[in-house]
Amino acid sequence: MSKVALADSTCRIQQAQEVLSLWLEATNKNDSGTAKLIGAIISLLDGIPELMDSVEGELVDMDLSLDGKA
Repeated sequence: MSKVALADSTCRIQQAQEVLSLWLEATNKNDSGTAKLIGAIISLLDGIPELMDSVEGELVDMDLSLDGKA
């Protein structure tokens, strides 16, 4: 997987989190079912961008390590 694809995926997840947050704010207080579903998706995505950033760093380190051995 290329670094660009991973970085793009991280940005897309962050964008999805923002859209979901805005959607959650716009939900009607009487529609608690929708709010709970949106909140559940937000909680599933929580921490994923940070994890992907960490993995990207590890992949770069592995690439550099392999390049040094070749």
